[in-house]
Amino acid sequence: MELYEAMRTNPSCRYFTDEPVEPDVLHRIFDNARFASSGGNRQGWRTIVVRQPETKAKLAELHARQWDVYVSHAREGVVGYQTSEQKTKMASYSPTQRRLSRTDDFASSLAEVPVLLVCCVELWTLAVTDKDLPRQSIVGGGSLYTFVQNVLLGCRNEGLGSALTTLLAAEEAEVVRLLEIPDDVAVGALIAVGRPVQEKQYTKLTRKPVEEVVFDERYGRPFTAG
Repeated sequence: MELYEAMRTNPSCRYFTDEPVEPDVLHRIFDNARFASSGGNRQGWRTIVVRQPETKAKLAELHARQWDVYVSHAREGVVGYQTSEQKTKMASYSPTQRRLSRTDDFASSLAEVPVLLVCCVELWTLAVTDKDLPRQSIVGGGSLYTFVQNVLLGCRNEGLGSALTTLLAAEEAEVVRLLEIPDDVAVGALIAVGRPVQEKQYTKLTRKPVEEVVFDERYGRPFTAG
């Protein structure tokens, strides 16, 4: 698949068939995703492939704990790092409710997804350069999520659907015990992988225009092609 096509047609898949994903396909995805960039080329990402039903069920249960809280806040328009004005705007944005409904379906059927990937990172490989700033840190996961994005694009190239969620990170203590993760490794994401149910796989994506999210020299000055 051509790269730009993959980037433009890779939505979060919420509905999967029960068809298994072959180990060689997953290995091919990882074999290419591992060329992602990372700070100091430390390559601190680590991924656990989960296919056993009982383990998937436990991960789904842990995810559900956080999803129930998230969806309650989202419906009230209070999810995220937002001003009061932004919260009000989000609450009145009706497509959000439709997305929440689809994601609720996803959360309730997570244990049936063929493959769950628990994406982790070795903490010693991270340089959290914004840790002393008077706001929430966003930099620490940078060396994990380049790899994660490559995995998502690799899934698209293989004709697989995927969905990324970070809610499981809030249940790290339980996940660590369940998957025997070392103390110096953090849980950063969960990726659901499987064959998409075609009639519910949305590949026509809409996004904000470049000029709204990319700026020229100063924040707020739109960057244009001209």
